Amino acid sequence: MKDAKVALLHFEAVDPIMAGLTRQALASADPPLLRSPVSPKLYFYELAESIVSQQLSTKAASTIWNRFMALVGEVTPNSVLKTSHEQMRGVGLSNAKAAYVQGLAEMMVKNEIDLADLAGLDDEAVIERLVQVKGIGRWSAEMFLMFTLGRPDVFSTGDLGLVRAAELAYGKKSLSPVQLERLARKWSPHRTFAALVLWHSRDNTGAPLMEEDPKLA
Repeated sequence: MKDAKVALLHFEAVDPIMAGLTRQALASADPPLLRSPVSPKLYFYELAESIVSQQLSTKAASTIWNRFMALVGEVTPNSVLKTSHEQMRGVGLSNAKAAYVQGLAEMMVKNEIDLADLAGLDDEAVIERLVQVKGIGRWSAEMFLMFTLGRPDVFSTGDLGLVRAAELAYGKKSLSPVQLERLARKWSPHRTFAALVLWHSRDNTGAPLMEEDPKLA
């Protein structure tokens, strides 16, 4: 909660609208909070879940991911490679998503991508590394920065949930990525928390709505 209070003080100084949204979110029964970084041992799990969840509602994503976990057991590159494409399709993954998860697992097993050192890279370097993987676009990489690495100053202008929430909050009929990026600059160095507040204003959970990824659109 300390991070939230620091962010609120910053928003009060630079953006009254974001400050108001933040106060409302923090006063709710389920206020948004920044997430702590997870262990590198879970990076594959987190990326696989991100691929499976793309372009789905939170509820649908949770249902399919739970079926996927029940199918493969512990979510590791080896367990995924032991599971057939058809079995993954059977629990609700699209043809493309099944191929992408298996492709990521194969890259890991063949040491074609290194995830272990991601926590030591800056934000853009993490994005550059992750978009090498088919099925992971900039949006997915930005979600990884926010929710897996716990980076405090990330904002995704390609997330439709954030776009719609910002349009509603600021009374705009439409906001281009450039306009949203310009607006978000005021929130730095607390752009991740601003994103949580905007998501919260739409669905009251502070979670992304899994609405868009360029490589799956």
